[in-house]
Amino acid sequence: MPKSYRKERLNELFWQEINSIVLYELSDPRVVDVGVTTVNVAPDLATARVFITPLYSDVDIKSVLKGLNAAQGYIRSQLARRIKIRHIPELVFKIDNIYLEAQRVDAILDALPSTDQTLSPEGEEGSIRV
Repeated sequence: MPKSYRKERLNELFWQEINSIVLYELSDPRVVDVGVTTVNVAPDLATARVFITPLYSDVDIKSVLKGLNAAQGYIRSQLARRIKIRHIPELVFKIDNIYLEAQRVDAILDALPSTDQTLSPEGEEGSIRV
């Protein structure tokens, strides 16, 4: 299947606009400290999956999703004003688990004890820290 440059451009454009709306224009107190990581518009432009991630670890992501779903009409109306296409897709908000998994792995690595003794290139014990 050939690459769809139009779809890639739409994904990027929707990402820019939705991220701007979420970060700077929504006044819902539930939608704070969250960013849009990726937008995937369906080939038929009927839906767009919007992946979000918390900017801090203490964000209640379920509350954020409820707030974003409640604000979907406002977000779509703003998109209709900014993006001149026939039909603005239905927005489906999803949690981007990649960043949450990365935070979990970082926490595990930070909890590991550091080793002061390692082997030097010659095979002897050295004081090189990892």
